[in-house]
Amino acid sequence: MESEKDLSPFGQVPKHTARSRLNRIKIIVVSILALTTVLFSFSSVISSNIQTSLKQHGDNFEAFQSQLSDIFRLAPSNPDGLCPIPKKVNPLPYLYNNQTLHKILHDKDFQLQSREKIIGAVKIPTEVYDNMINPNGAETHEELYKLEPLWENFEKLHHYFEQTFPLVHKHLKVDKVNKFALVFTWEGTADKKPILLTAHQDVVPVQKETIDLWTYPPFEGGYDGKFLYGRGVSDCKNLLVGLLETIELLLSEGEFKPERTIILGFGYDEESDGTGAGEISKFLQNKYGTQSLVQIIDEGTTGFTEVEGLKVILPSTSEKGYLDAVIELYTPGGHSSVPPDHTSIGILAQLINKIEDVQFDSIITNANPLLQHLQCIAEHSDSIDIDIKKSILKAHLDQSSNSKVMDYITNQLHSKYLITTSQAIDIISGGVKSNALPEHVSVLVNHRIAVEESVKTVTDKLIGQIEEVATKFDLGIIFDNKEIKKPTINGYFNFTPTMALEPSPVTPASGGSWDIFTGSLRYLYEDLVGSSNETIIASPYVEGGNTDTKSYWDLTPNIFRYEPGIHFSGGHAHSVDERLILDSHYYIIAFYYYYLQVTDTLTDEFFAT
Repeated sequence: MESEKDLSPFGQVPKHTARSRLNRIKIIVVSILALTTVLFSFSSVISSNIQTSLKQHGDNFEAFQSQLSDIFRLAPSNPDGLCPIPKKVNPLPYLYNNQTLHKILHDKDFQLQSREKIIGAVKIPTEVYDNMINPNGAETHEELYKLEPLWENFEKLHHYFEQTFPLVHKHLKVDKVNKFALVFTWEGTADKKPILLTAHQDVVPVQKETIDLWTYPPFEGGYDGKFLYGRGVSDCKNLLVGLLETIELLLSEGEFKPERTIILGFGYDEESDGTGAGEISKFLQNKYGTQSLVQIIDEGTTGFTEVEGLKVILPSTSEKGYLDAVIELYTPGGHSSVPPDHTSIGILAQLINKIEDVQFDSIITNANPLLQHLQCIAEHSDSIDIDIKKSILKAHLDQSSNSKVMDYITNQLHSKYLITTSQAIDIISGGVKSNALPEHVSVLVNHRIAVEESVKTVTDKLIGQIEEVATKFDLGIIFDNKEIKKPTINGYFNFTPTMALEPSPVTPASGGSWDIFTGSLRYLYEDLVGSSNETIIASPYVEGGNTDTKSYWDLTPNIFRYEPGIHFSGGHAHSVDERLILDSHYYIIAFYYYYLQVTDTLTDEFFAT
């Protein structure tokens, strides 16, 4: 535990310090003038933080001295390393009530009520399918429910939230965007950029054939004393409810008056098209403008994991791109008693074989947060193999070392695809009758695009392979509604790229935004819920899938895909027996309870450094 003197590592003093006598203002002013030359080379954020401190604390010279001392300790513990360890943030001096954290993590009555709140949300089956009608497809809710009855469950969830979180709905502005996307706004009192916390209301559908395989029915919220079961408990109604619980708790205590506007944004179809987050993004850009938010935190990696003897927090600072390639083949029909040597199904099979036989090359550069992650491991681990350690530390400079690192990564399937574009043949269809030649067949190839590559990288590969098959069988080619090769009497390929998304911008894994977030997480795991003095490091990571943040890139450069909690590999998200270690849910509430109060004291300039 850090001493009281070290409790404010980011250059901000608690708001609630008692004021000294007014005549000490003169001492402060003289001190500032004397220090102007010394501090001139410091960043503007430090200057802004000092000014903020003076406004808040007036004549409290002792508090100012303490803060100034902390400013000189802003740097991480190893600032010259490839992976500096951000200073741990102890939030206690920022909080108006230090006992609340103990209540969240240890009070049985509070936890029982919290468990019932998440179970209540799980019981409402907000399933989404890929072919559902967009909510804007009807003027009214009633008309929409006639076309798509499943949307009615989202309105039921909204009613549940109104009953369960009455203070949130009384004191925050609630906007329903495109009928079902929810935006809660707690207006701040100062001219500071807002912070956005996000989650999604929808869940992956449960196949009826698998219901009997669940330990507890998927929409009942069964609890076995450790795990909470149910569709959405880990992806991500736990986060959704946890954020609402946090705000409800802050409002119930009635002491926190945020300077920085707090926004909660909950989309309705993250598991399919993500149009809900897209509508929220347009709503926020219209209200605040581009690059208007100080930070966005969404679902993603969780807890900390052990890598090469280290405990590591892995906020995802980037995510791979996405492309569904729909390739259709049209050929003449006829009776199956007089077939050609290769029907359209056989021709498409040859193309599929070509696609799968040529994998995308693996590549890792400084553009990929995974390299910085590996550098963190190499720099701080005492157990990593010395040869691979040397290769990692030189991978950004030396081709031979880079190749050894890629071999190290690609030995495991999961890590391989953090540096490689994936391709998966997911859907195939064609033919209607056993005695009729198929006139139309199609295949969907799903791609998750590596950070260093692009949508064009993928389409170029596929076009080249389609051209090989088209030349062999004298077929035409249409790509994205443009004719590349004129259709022939034998038919043509029609290649349509859909859901195209480039790899995301990379959030900096250094500077104020990274330091305050990861430093605050260190406190959660090392001090608040931890039982050892072991340092937990933080390193950036790559999200293999896509979250709703794909719609928010224009709102801020500081996007983290991470969820406070307990990391374990048996969550079964999207499958039978989806479950959550229930204590993880309380971690969400505890973390955001103090994180919102800590970040409220910081200037926008701090996050920009």
